[in-house]
Amino acid sequence: MKTKRIGQFALFGVLVASASVLTTLLVSSSAEETSVGKAPSHGPPANVPTLKDGKILPPDEWPDACSLVTQEDIAAILPDAEEIQQADRPVSARSIKEFRSDSSWKPSNRAPSGECDYVMRLPGETYSATQAWIRIDAVADPKLISRYFESGAPGTNPGGSTDGADKCVMAFALDQNWTCRKGPLLFTVGGQTTATFEGMPDAAPFNWRDKVTPELVRAVGAKFT
Repeated sequence: MKTKRIGQFALFGVLVASASVLTTLLVSSSAEETSVGKAPSHGPPANVPTLKDGKILPPDEWPDACSLVTQEDIAAILPDAEEIQQADRPVSARSIKEFRSDSSWKPSNRAPSGECDYVMRLPGETYSATQAWIRIDAVADPKLISRYFESGAPGTNPGGSTDGADKCVMAFALDQNWTCRKGPLLFTVGGQTTATFEGMPDAAPFNWRDKVTPELVRAVGAKFT
């Protein structure tokens, strides 16, 4: 009988220890998940003049891409992000056929800050492995932007929720990059991460596509309301 009781106590100890380990794992797992917030619904208006009658804005007069998705926007969208670093990059203007009719547009024009890149670290990442970016593709009369978008925008798959934009497309169903138009602006947003989002079993690409990309789009749209 005594031996049996010892065995029962030993089994009870194993169960308690197992439960403790499981609880620790669950807590640790939860702590390593990334939450997604909301982009501000309003922001400082983009520095873009009114464009009509097929006019385009020369690339060297485009707004700074980092003013369309700011560090504050990134912090609001990814509140768990740490070590956020920002860098702007020059881009060359797209050779859009309809734009060539405007003599002010030159193929050699470059926008000095046409792209803004962000690098950061999210929970579960041992280094800054998460990236987000915005690239301005064109700035012109909204009617011209709409015509080009419908006839030549890269991709045919509609981009999920397009709140904040007039329309978005993806190159393929699991694409994390969306090309969108909003009034006079044609732009692309994208990014990638190794982090796992709340309620998701892993860091599958569609998590970024469905949770983060729409907020990047809204951040841009907030500057054109």
